[in-house]
Amino acid sequence: METLAPTVYPSMIARACSALDESPTFRDVPDGYLRVIFRIIKKINLNRLNSPILASRGTLAEESGKSVETVHRVVKWLEDRGLIERLQKARAGLRGSSSPLIPTLKLLEALLLTDRTHVGKPPVLASQARVAPAPVPAARPAAQSLASDGNTHFATIGKLKLPSDLAWLVRDQGVQATGVLQLMKRAKQAKQTLSDVVGATRQYLEKLEGRRLYAYLRALLDSKRDFGQRAQAAAIDARDQQQQSYLQEKAAAFAGQTFQSRDAQLKVTVDACGMLLEERNGRRAARPLTQNFLDALAAGRLVARREA
Repeated sequence: METLAPTVYPSMIARACSALDESPTFRDVPDGYLRVIFRIIKKINLNRLNSPILASRGTLAEESGKSVETVHRVVKWLEDRGLIERLQKARAGLRGSSSPLIPTLKLLEALLLTDRTHVGKPPVLASQARVAPAPVPAARPAAQSLASDGNTHFATIGKLKLPSDLAWLVRDQGVQATGVLQLMKRAKQAKQTLSDVVGATRQYLEKLEGRRLYAYLRALLDSKRDFGQRAQAAAIDARDQQQQSYLQEKAAAFAGQTFQSRDAQLKVTVDACGMLLEERNGRRAARPLTQNFLDALAAGRLVARREA
């Protein structure tokens, strides 16, 4: 019988899993929780570190070989220690709940995932109504911390709180925190949000610093251009790129493997280029590897082909 090749995880994820054993943050973690935590770590998006992890509790339970009740206890353990946040609370006893888990800065630092190679790539902090781009938090002074107020995330800088997707303007680009607040007020007067303006023009803003950056943002706000749609389009493009990268990784991991439906009527081979070569009742077709194929594997509708 052919067996699946092991999934190859990015080196950053492998390092994060190794760091868990050494981190004082996880010194008191029960041994029975580790497999669930490893599954959560492996779902962290390296392109946008604090974007929501959308895997349901049922999926985490199946992948880790634990019960859904154990997964709920693990999630509560992580949440109680400030290692994850939830956008909405799952109802008690709801099997397979999928309230998104958001890795906090404390977790990312414990897993050595806050190095400079990922600074500047926009993460997504999602709410049910809207997905907006936000920057990946970099290593910061102890005086700065992430706080949560409902579905809005803040960075505390000195005595001021700023939306976390704007904190990089102060932390990395040298804009005064009070200046960011002034720009937020000006954006509101222009019936826009500063987050939309920054998200839509970030590639240009990163080249400026301090007063020049402040003046440039003021000019954008005074231009009366609508940045909301551009910011939304940028977020969609980033999400599409993330999905494409994920599918490419999976295609490389499954290259050369053959699968079949449970009734053996359909045979699917993943070729070296990531294409799916399908054969059913003597008919052949080729198509790109998609999420539907991965869903079929996860649900057991496709299994590794057994040699005759």
